[in-house]
Amino acid sequence: MSQNNNLVWHLVAGVDDLPEGRVKTVTAETHSMALTHLDGEYHAMDNRCPHQGGPLGEGSIEVDNDGKCMLRCPWHGWDFDPKTGLPPGGHEDTGQKMFPVEVREDGIYIGMEADAPHETTITDVMAETMTNWGITSVFGIVGHSNLGLSDALRRQEKKGKLQYFGVRHEGAAAFACSGYAKLTGRPAACLTIAGPGATNLMTGLWDAKVDRAPILALTGQVQVQVMGPGAFQDIDLAAAFGPVARFSKTVLQGSRHAELMTLACKSAIVENDVSHLIFPDNVQTLPAVDSAPSGPEGRLPIAKMAPDEGVLADALTLLNDSKRPLIIVGYGARNAMLDIIQLAEHLHAPVVTTFKAKGQISDHHPLAGGGPGPVRNAYCELVHERV
Repeated sequence: MSQNNNLVWHLVAGVDDLPEGRVKTVTAETHSMALTHLDGEYHAMDNRCPHQGGPLGEGSIEVDNDGKCMLRCPWHGWDFDPKTGLPPGGHEDTGQKMFPVEVREDGIYIGMEADAPHETTITDVMAETMTNWGITSVFGIVGHSNLGLSDALRRQEKKGKLQYFGVRHEGAAAFACSGYAKLTGRPAACLTIAGPGATNLMTGLWDAKVDRAPILALTGQVQVQVMGPGAFQDIDLAAAFGPVARFSKTVLQGSRHAELMTLACKSAIVENDVSHLIFPDNVQTLPAVDSAPSGPEGRLPIAKMAPDEGVLADALTLLNDSKRPLIIVGYGARNAMLDIIQLAEHLHAPVVTTFKAKGQISDHHPLAGGGPGPVRNAYCELVHERV
């Protein structure tokens, strides 16, 4: 990207990327354009067909009845002059917006007017608060009712504060968050649109809740003024998420936005549970008035606790007197496994894991005893017999 003559120039393609007589979709920042190569010249127009939004960059160059080459929309066959953006017989005010193009040594550039300075929105404040709490991975799907929130997350990603992972189904987003939280002990966020996009999270969220894995669910919602009467994809998300979410609130214009996000993050982290925030469509892009991001400073207790010395002494006596000690490890010991394995090797004690703790000690370790119950292995059977 370079700036020249009040235009910002974006590198969008290599000089050999687009053959003569072809079209392709290119992107400059958040703008999508159809780039054409015709008669040795490159031209760029807005990628959205004015008929029903068809992607012109996925169309083709066709010859019309007058023998003129036209860019044809792949959806319904609307034609546009690749050089002017005008439809057949159209006037200047009916054509597609065109963008200046320059061919340089390193590729093809499109010039665009610089965007107006961005005004901080409600979701900007909340997204920054979320990353301040250490939630830096978001799995989800962008759609019609979460665009403002998605843009706020995009800005955080551009700053290097989070990573966004697009998925093909909202259920996959919830399960990805659950798996992430179980493996790292830290929460991730899942992003969906309103209605069925949001309710598709349910199975993955219940998986996280049952296994005490922290998750933050961010769901779009219809606009505030049509919530309730039954607008398209209007579902009472607060009621739907009530059983699964420890914390579930709707973000409104007058809410304390940073505080809402802080409470959602804190609840997920402290309670090891599901938190949920609902974002009505028209609230997401409202300016943030007298609102600043917050974070975990002063909001989390110190979780370290030392056991009673007498209890430790009793445990040491039991270990010294035991003939065939056995160590049973649960998921909560995942961050102390090196010490536990060292103790097991000192005592020559087999280590059996609960179902959720499977894998915390390698199956190849000579003291690995597998797991009890229906998932136990042959070695675990032997351990049970000896014990």
